[in-house]
Amino acid sequence: MVFQRLSRRMIMLGSGALALVASACGDSSTAPGGEEETISRVTLALTSPAGAVLTTYIDDSDGNGPTAPTAQVGVPALVKGVTYSGVVKFENRLASPVENITDEVTKESNEHRVFYTVTGNGVTITTTDVDSQNRPLGVRFAAAVTGTAAGNGTMRLVLCHYDSAPKVATATTCTGETDIDVTFNYTIAP
Repeated sequence: MVFQRLSRRMIMLGSGALALVASACGDSSTAPGGEEETISRVTLALTSPAGAVLTTYIDDSDGNGPTAPTAQVGVPALVKGVTYSGVVKFENRLASPVENITDEVTKESNEHRVFYTVTGNGVTITTTDVDSQNRPLGVRFAAAVTGTAAGNGTMRLVLCHYDSAPKVATATTCTGETDIDVTFNYTIAP
């Protein structure tokens, strides 16, 4: 499907239900018709209080082209009873030099929000950064793992762009345009 500011493609990979939409917002809602940007890699980094970093990413070698995204690289094994500091990074690795799309999301924080949905028991995600109007942004977050967490789960990440729709601080799902939608797998370490 092609939308006014966003062309999308959803791919389902394997039993992990990995979905990636490989295109992002344009320059700004204040500059209609801005150039569409491509997101070809989404990276999650989770840092434990001890400083250990768990990193995982998903690549799409041709952005919003016909080639399916690769499977997730690195499945984090979360430790029971630990709260991780998390950060998400959006990149266009097809450009030279590589474009850090996260910079645009942060710069235009009043027009963006990252939503997280977790499946599996014992993991809770809380947004830890806000925009200039004190509404959640979600580029930074905390991932709290209870002492009783077990098994495997998924963390769905949706980057929402608010162009014509208002950004509501209390929203629990994207009410604007979806810039990217990707699901990461995780395990709970024994």
